[in-house]
Parts: sequence; structure tokens; C-alpha cells
Amino acid sequence: MQKQILVVEDNALNRAILCGILSDSYRVLEAGNGQEALDVLRDHADDIAVILLDVMMPVMDGFTFLDR
Repeated sequence: MQKQILVVEDNALNRAILCGILSDSYRVLEAGNGQEALDVLRDHADDIAVILLDVMMPVMDGFTFLDR
């Protein structure tokens, strides 16, 4: 089974590029902000090996995500 990576990035183009680069080696989950990332993490916490996290995002920034 492929390891999963969660990419948290509000810029859709940057997120698509990262997902494209990583998708050959990993199952990639995506979130557009920290709140979406928390929702994904709740559903897949045991399966995610790494989180690539942007710190400056709307709704919930990366620092707040890390605190929660």
C-alpha cells in the first residue's frame, strides 16, 4: 500500500504541481486551508505519513493548524 501525504496549500496551482510531483510515489490527499486539513486528518489520521503545510492561508493558517 502506498504511503499517504497530505498537501495543505491555498494556491490551487501550487497544490496541483505538488500533487503531480508526489502522486507517482504516494497517495496524495489535498486541502486548501487548515480547516480542510483538520477534516481530512480526522478521517485519515492513521494513514498519513507526512503533511506538507503552507503557513499563510485563509480560513485557518498553518500555525493554527499545528496548534490544534
